[in-house]
Amino acid sequence: MNIDLVAYSQANPALNPSELQETSDLATIWNGASTFPENVIEYAGRVCYRSTQRMGTAPRFIINRVKEGHEDIIEHIVATVRVRNSEEPLRWRMLNRHCEVTEEPDGSWLVSANTRVWLSFFRDGIGLQALPHLQAIAPKVYAEFDDIGPTGNGPTPTAAPPPMPLPELDLPTLRPREEGPLRVTLLAFTQPALADAAAQEHHGSATFFFEGISRACTHQLVRHRLASFSQESQRYVELSKGGWNAVIPPAFEGNDAAQAKLSEAWDYLQAVYRELRQMGIRKEDARFLLPNATETRVVTSMNFAAWSHFLWLRAVDKAAQWEIRRLGQLVLEMLYSIAPAVFEEHWNVYREMRE
Repeated sequence: MNIDLVAYSQANPALNPSELQETSDLATIWNGASTFPENVIEYAGRVCYRSTQRMGTAPRFIINRVKEGHEDIIEHIVATVRVRNSEEPLRWRMLNRHCEVTEEPDGSWLVSANTRVWLSFFRDGIGLQALPHLQAIAPKVYAEFDDIGPTGNGPTPTAAPPPMPLPELDLPTLRPREEGPLRVTLLAFTQPALADAAAQEHHGSATFFFEGISRACTHQLVRHRLASFSQESQRYVELSKGGWNAVIPPAFEGNDAAQAKLSEAWDYLQAVYRELRQMGIRKEDARFLLPNATETRVVTSMNFAAWSHFLWLRAVDKAAQWEIRRLGQLVLEMLYSIAPAVFEEHWNVYREMRE
């Protein structure tokens, strides 16, 4: 069995660290001390703990999270390989539904999976010929295999892979979008050079960072289960008075009395939260009184097929709730820019909606 690397999650080329530094802590992702894919993993983990200012200061951050079993953060990076001279990938799909397997005309197989799926495979002795590629992309994720080398039983890690060629992109469309508190950033994506749109749909993927959205919005977002989420934790993050902002529905605009009621309720809840913390109530219990309006942040990854389903329900369906609909529309604008063949039908419906 021969395995070659075809594609892996790469940085959105429209992201400018110096520009981000002025508006977001996202610029700290470049402070990571590893490959960009692993920096995305560490950043996703630190979003959960609101500790992004510590990016790159703990060399064992990812290793420790994997050892603890907190492996959701390693789902945000995807690698696609081509397998030749073997029918084994057919079995891989049966063993783990979170990998995508497609047969090519020449009899080879394309296999796409996130780094958590690959870790599970390697632990079971499956697809070890792909291990050098995955170690090069995310060395700390696979630290438990460091003893596999020239004196061990497996292959030697390769050098860090160079960036894969990307199609010509409209970079302004891929820059972070901000509307009120909502901020949508395309962090990374995979875009294998495949002519067939159906193959692109299953082997392409994208990772977004959503900020300034409400818990009411993320309750809807996480219902899309063929996805990966790393969300700021109300269990570990201190949200004392002034520690959280609230998303205000457009229906309250121009209604001073209604807005006053909202502010009154939120001020009271923040005050009570602070009092409970001072009484020794743990954050994980004090959070029970926080409202759905509380702003949150979440790193979200899906392959293009899952994003397609999300967009049909949330971006171009007029019945979708206003907040997640606008979030979905901004996602659609970026995904159509990088994979027009996959998202053309969504785009046509969206364009008609705007006319």
